[in-house]
Amino acid sequence: MKPIDGGPPMVKLAADPPQGWHDKTMIVYSAPHEPGRAMAPNMVISRDALLEGESFREYCNRQIETFRSNLPQFNRESEGYGRSHERDAFQIQFTWRSAAGLLRQRVFFIATGTQVVVNYAVTAAADDFAAYEPAFERGLASLRIDAPPAAAAGMH
Repeated sequence: MKPIDGGPPMVKLAADPPQGWHDKTMIVYSAPHEPGRAMAPNMVISRDALLEGESFREYCNRQIETFRSNLPQFNRESEGYGRSHERDAFQIQFTWRSAAGLLRQRVFFIATGTQVVVNYAVTAAADDFAAYEPAFERGLASLRIDAPPAAAAGMH
């Protein structure tokens, strides 16, 4: 595979999980580190599983409560339900204070029509976030979910 923008070559990885374990594979992409910056902007794509009997809406609420409880100076900026990749989705954007300074994050929770939720999260220093939004949007647009969309699953 050829390097991306002069970076190291891509290496694909895969492994079989033990029987009965949930696949919570994560993909993390990071912009090159820039001198003088506390952190490099990044994109994290992951899979998560609904709890037994949990709806997609309940899953989203549980994740937001985890953010609120665990992220110092958590401040919700915007949120809303919609569609992404022909699936039900929920998006939240917020800031929080990390050791690297004030960060802005946008997280998309995307229902797969199964017990799996795809999470697409982007993070950058709050002051730099807008400059990276085009790259974040391209990343979301390039996301491939190999599960058939559920027929009008709804947000319940």
